[in-house]
Amino acid sequence: MENMIPRGDWLDDGTFRELVREVTPLRFGSWSLPEFVRATSELGWELREPKEVVGQVWRRFAPRKGPWGGYGTVIADASAPDQVRKLNVRVVDLPAEDITTAAGPVRAAWWVMEEELGPPTMWGGDSGPWMLWRLPGACLLVHTHDEGEVSLELLPPDADADAAGGGYSRGRWRAAELAGPPTAPAAPPAPGTTWEEVEKRLSEALRSLDHDTPFFPGRFILHLGSADDPQRFVQCWSQDLGLVVEATGYLHRPEAVDTARLTDNGWDASRSVWQRRFPDAMDQPAHAATGARMLVEELRHLGVGLADLSYDGTMTGRGRGFHLDLPDLGIPRVHRPAE
Repeated sequence: MENMIPRGDWLDDGTFRELVREVTPLRFGSWSLPEFVRATSELGWELREPKEVVGQVWRRFAPRKGPWGGYGTVIADASAPDQVRKLNVRVVDLPAEDITTAAGPVRAAWWVMEEELGPPTMWGGDSGPWMLWRLPGACLLVHTHDEGEVSLELLPPDADADAAGGGYSRGRWRAAELAGPPTAPAAPPAPGTTWEEVEKRLSEALRSLDHDTPFFPGRFILHLGSADDPQRFVQCWSQDLGLVVEATGYLHRPEAVDTARLTDNGWDASRSVWQRRFPDAMDQPAHAATGARMLVEELRHLGVGLADLSYDGTMTGRGRGFHLDLPDLGIPRVHRPAE
């Protein structure tokens, strides 16, 4: 149990807030290893001998003797062992009994970060949800992993969002404020993209969103449809711990409705629009695959072609709203401002 923080009151006694206040002012310059050592020398961090792990060089250190802030790892690529690419401090290192329990520590950590640094620059998901703050000289990120562990990560200031987290990913998603309207039409899907590939990627994205969104807590809504005809679309969104899929386009194209087929495929029209609800999608990853299959099938029945397929989405929560980006979906994002 060495270097492990027990769950419970670990945030109540200010240990995490003290860690954030210590690392926020640090400036690592070019993020070379000597500059890192110099910047952290006053904190008493002593790096252990380097160890190569799957193409990376790890150097462990303990921020304090005993379980003050978990343990830290300075990470570099094996090809450039003296160029730091990430600092990871594992602040909760015990798996949670369940997802509900796992949400508590990371939400508390995010609140501390927001109180100290203001609203985050970006939200995202990569083997667990995270929030990122861009500061002078560094990016700070609080990331929770699938089994409930929580990390505070420091990245170089120009780090891409894909540097966050790491490891196995169900399907990456990113949410940030839109810098401005697109200056050019979005590119069509990559040549050779098939509906089967779209369905698989959508399933992975929904699985990640279903799992991650309740942690914030937040809500996403995702639209998929024709870039040229806004009436031919389907959509889905999160509701509590569940997922709702909706064949919205049939409201505008009632002549395309095949009641028997839709009913046989699990759709329900009791709410005046064809929907299906998965109340426990967060705990049941298979629901994401079912929802993706249903959405893709109705897009095709609505006459949406692959060359015309696009998406748009938003993520809201904690008093803020962001535009949703799914970098692995393989189709263009076309933002449609609310009318």
